[in-house]
Amino acid sequence: MLRNRRLWLGLIFSVGCLVLAMVDIDFGEMAAALRSANLAWLAAAALTVLLTNSAKSWRWRLLLYANPIPAAAGESPPVRIGLGRLTNIWTAGAGVNLASPVPRSGDLLRVYFASIAGGISKSLVLGTIAAEKLLDIVLLAACFLGLVLFVAIPQELAQRQITTVGVALTLTLIVATLLWQRERLLGLSGRLLGRIPRGAQAADSMARALQGLEALRRPGRLLALSVLSVAIGFLSVSTAYLVFLALDMPPSWVQSLLLWVVLQVGGVVPSTPGKIGVFQVLCRWTLGLFGVSAALGLAYGILLYLVAPLLLMILGALALAVEGWRIGRLPPDLDLTLAPASSQDPATSRET
Repeated sequence: MLRNRRLWLGLIFSVGCLVLAMVDIDFGEMAAALRSANLAWLAAAALTVLLTNSAKSWRWRLLLYANPIPAAAGESPPVRIGLGRLTNIWTAGAGVNLASPVPRSGDLLRVYFASIAGGISKSLVLGTIAAEKLLDIVLLAACFLGLVLFVAIPQELAQRQITTVGVALTLTLIVATLLWQRERLLGLSGRLLGRIPRGAQAADSMARALQGLEALRRPGRLLALSVLSVAIGFLSVSTAYLVFLALDMPPSWVQSLLLWVVLQVGGVVPSTPGKIGVFQVLCRWTLGLFGVSAALGLAYGILLYLVAPLLLMILGALALAVEGWRIGRLPPDLDLTLAPASSQDPATSRET
């Protein structure tokens, strides 16, 4: 029932946003803009989406293999997953995140696939995804602070972004404290959890999850992750910039950056799978701040949606099919618990 309510709430919200996106639209102007779009620039924008996926997968691999992964008792030794396989798993998870009404279900799918492909603890994989999200939030907050110097941001957007900055600072302090006091925290949790049934297993899962944050403790690895995160942000903003060129609009890095920030923050609201309606109205509203007509803003939102979210969902569906073929038919009731993987599929135990 809870899922159904969220789905219906998202559906109503998305339909409302879609109606708002089409209010006062000159459909003739919008159609003319879409017909005149430069396909070469759109192809270049789609290429930046593919490069962004590759960079995010590379960053995930640096997080995953910051240190050698120990084998758990009774389990086969972990196997290093190749970058190509990891990119496929990341793409499948990202596509499911966009297409599924269940929040962050794609991340849980990444945990499942990575644990099967490499014989890695699910808790450890979940820790690396948490580190990945922290890097994204910090980058988003830094971009917002940079925009304050160039753009007069409306009060409602500024308040939402200030919340993002506060969340980023809070999470950074929490993670820094966890990493600084890691041994003491693990010792204390081990003593406390050891007194309850299955407490030792919970303590082991916590230790593995903290191991997923290990890359953030190493200056050299943290520098590489930071550089990759900046590159990911630049590629994402470049996608928006290239769509300006495709529509023969005056390109602007400031507008592209603000649009990326707004879409990242606005994407967390409940909506239909694929963010249809929400995505388009955010594009129209953001570009309207710079005097772009409603019809041209909506045309921009449609094209950006085609080369970014829609392309990612299509690639995610293909990647999901490939992973399903690789590990065999998935069981009807997929167990996505956070307990360590208890077995390893020998068919996927080699690096690909």
